[in-house]
Amino acid sequence: MTQLQSLLASVSVLSLLSVADAWSPTNSYAPAKVECNGKTGLTREGGKISDAETSWLAKRDPVTSAALKSFLDRVTSNFADNSIVEQIFSQGAPKAGYAACGGGYRGMLLDAGTAAAMDERTPGANEYGLGGLLQGITYITGVSGGAFYTSTVAYNNWTSVQDIISQMNDGDHSIWDLSNSPLNPGGSDTDYTNQVFADVQTAVQAKHDAGFKVSLGDAYGLICGYYMYPSLPQGGATYQWSDIQEVDAFKNGEMPMLMEVTAIVPPGEKTAGLDATTIELNPFEFGSWEPSINAFSDMKYLGTELSNGNPVNDDECVLGFDNVNFITGASTDVINYIATQGNAVYTSMISQFQTKFLGNITTESVDTNIVSPNPFKGTSYYSASQGDSLVETENLRLVDGGYGGQVIPLTPLMRQERNLDVVIATDNSYDTPEIWPNGHSIISTYTRQFHDIGKTDAFPYVPDTETFAALGLTETPTFFGCDSSNLTDLAYIPPLVVYLPNRMYSYSSNISTYTFTYTKEERLAMIQNGFEIATRNNMTDDSEFASCIGCAVMRRKQEQLGLEWPSECEQCFERYCWNGTLASDLTSISSSTNGSSTTTTTQDDASYTTELTTLTSGENFSTIHFETSTTITCHECEEAQATATAEVCGECEEGQVTTTIECEECEEAETQATVTAECEECEEAQANSHHYTTTTSMTTTTEACEECEEAKATATSTSNSNNNSNGSSNGSSNGSSNGSSSGSSNVSSNGSSNGSSNKASSSVPTILQVTTALPTSSAFSIVLNENAGNNVGVTTGLTLLAIVGAFFGFM
Repeated sequence: MTQLQSLLASVSVLSLLSVADAWSPTNSYAPAKVECNGKTGLTREGGKISDAETSWLAKRDPVTSAALKSFLDRVTSNFADNSIVEQIFSQGAPKAGYAACGGGYRGMLLDAGTAAAMDERTPGANEYGLGGLLQGITYITGVSGGAFYTSTVAYNNWTSVQDIISQMNDGDHSIWDLSNSPLNPGGSDTDYTNQVFADVQTAVQAKHDAGFKVSLGDAYGLICGYYMYPSLPQGGATYQWSDIQEVDAFKNGEMPMLMEVTAIVPPGEKTAGLDATTIELNPFEFGSWEPSINAFSDMKYLGTELSNGNPVNDDECVLGFDNVNFITGASTDVINYIATQGNAVYTSMISQFQTKFLGNITTESVDTNIVSPNPFKGTSYYSASQGDSLVETENLRLVDGGYGGQVIPLTPLMRQERNLDVVIATDNSYDTPEIWPNGHSIISTYTRQFHDIGKTDAFPYVPDTETFAALGLTETPTFFGCDSSNLTDLAYIPPLVVYLPNRMYSYSSNISTYTFTYTKEERLAMIQNGFEIATRNNMTDDSEFASCIGCAVMRRKQEQLGLEWPSECEQCFERYCWNGTLASDLTSISSSTNGSSTTTTTQDDASYTTELTTLTSGENFSTIHFETSTTITCHECEEAQATATAEVCGECEEGQVTTTIECEECEEAETQATVTAECEECEEAQANSHHYTTTTSMTTTTEACEECEEAKATATSTSNSNNNSNGSSNGSSNGSSNGSSSGSSNVSSNGSSNGSSNKASSSVPTILQVTTALPTSSAFSIVLNENAGNNVGVTTGLTLLAIVGAFFGFM
């Protein structure tokens, strides 16, 4: 162990040993039966937050109020009149939440970058980011990969991403040292791997011997602990979820409340879907707001046999069941996914895992996290329409909370009982073959409120995936629910949602969920790209973006108090709010095909025009991203019609055509754009005789001619360049992609990136500034990276082979 790691270990352990009474009573992973000391009523009816949470809020609210006031004063200092801040705070501060999306290690690292952008502890976050906003957040939620991020920072004494970066290394088993896969945590150090696996086997056996049901979910969570809590003995095998109640940063209200989400596999089913009941895991309670349960149980006493909330055995309770790795594992478990694919090789893998970690233990469910006894047994708070299956079953089988499609953990933050005003939500979902989001996750949460299981929820209106694509809503931040007067048909007025989808700025962050190894450089690059997603490329795409976030934070209070809305906020909302337009509302004006691209221009009731360019992927093209769209509008005059004039490419020296689009009535709206031209007079530029690799980085398409160095066809999407030629937003986005980055990323035919970006180097916080290539550090990383070759059909098979190969090669 290095000197730094030894120091970190001593600091972390000493700080936790001060609350040693909160550790597992057996000083191991095994829970223990203890006296209840007269405790009854360990399960309560839902419908309100707990008394413990209410008491905690009394400490947290003054902290968040001061932080948000400071943040809003700073980001509105450029307003002509920012007196609205004082007016709002004279009546009570807004409340904010942060939802950290799943997506394996991809989600964890990108979520960390977003948090770093909001954290005043990150150097440069105030100047180039949203510094101070994280200090003003009341609740933070995580699911799947997002739960890796939230658990890590919360249960390491609310450490900062900056602190994790400062001690980040390869091969020293520091926090998030992902240089080796969980299938082989020691890499070439076989002694370390053998010791980890032996400790995990011993821990699982001890829990079983104590009389509690176990599964591979226990082993999975324990292994993950070595990556999140490396300074604690056996990766936190004796550390409990409810222990955070005794940590000073939490007790004093100095950090947000962490909540994670898991889903219950219905009795008789193999996995969870959109209608499956979700469980909220917070520091105080384990429970569900949903009508199938509508109850919460004391987290500290999870594992106690209860009937209608009271101990079945007189004065016998259980402590130590809520291990931090078991709880986080329940929110992130991918074992169930592997086990339910019906693939013979996957089935063999599960069998081998079972032999490795469970030995001769007989288990009722190999692939889920088992909570038994059921803390809701005998309760009667559920809705008759849902039946009593979940309150009568002996065991609750838990899986990754994103399995039903809700990969963004929004539901706990939407609850009316918590009265939030705004939620910052990342989307790192794997929705497209290219591993980018398409809006499916946020649509799932929106849709679920109209199902019986979600009838007590509310969520702002969002469009379908076709509209997300047509309006470019996954290319820039979008605000949903900007006008509460349009939400009165919902169960209640939900918070405004700031949607931050994954996209590439300085790094190709569309890395497969099943990539299990990242070098230090790759991890830093992912975190930096997350920082840039949250800040619109360090405020270079829109220098007023921080102000716009400030407007989103204030909006609900402004509406409730009837305060005058600043003109600066009005302009922000024109740029970032989705205005209800759907793809089906768009009228096609024209469609033209030019070589490898088709351009379709659409318009909705003459308020704006959208031009969508689609590159056709033929056998000579490897297309990484093939759709771009933007909104063009003339702010200054309604009568102006955009017209285009083309300059003929005379000698075709560069193979380009320059098109000028100008607003006839408004000189300031004049823009220029570069589009692809097939130069028939230049043999070198003929696409039919050469092989090209086409990559679109949201706004810029680069075609690299493999066989002819002299011929380079560079295409910049016309509509996407319009709003970026002068670095300002001159169009009403209505949630679309105006103001998108104009930076390109040149990618060669083998799919490797040079990591280039057009951002100013001075705009990046030093600690986050990393320029690196696509992950190529190890064979395991390469095979699992589904960017390689961009062939999903092939790489899915390679992913399977890599997992199997790693398993049989290392275990």
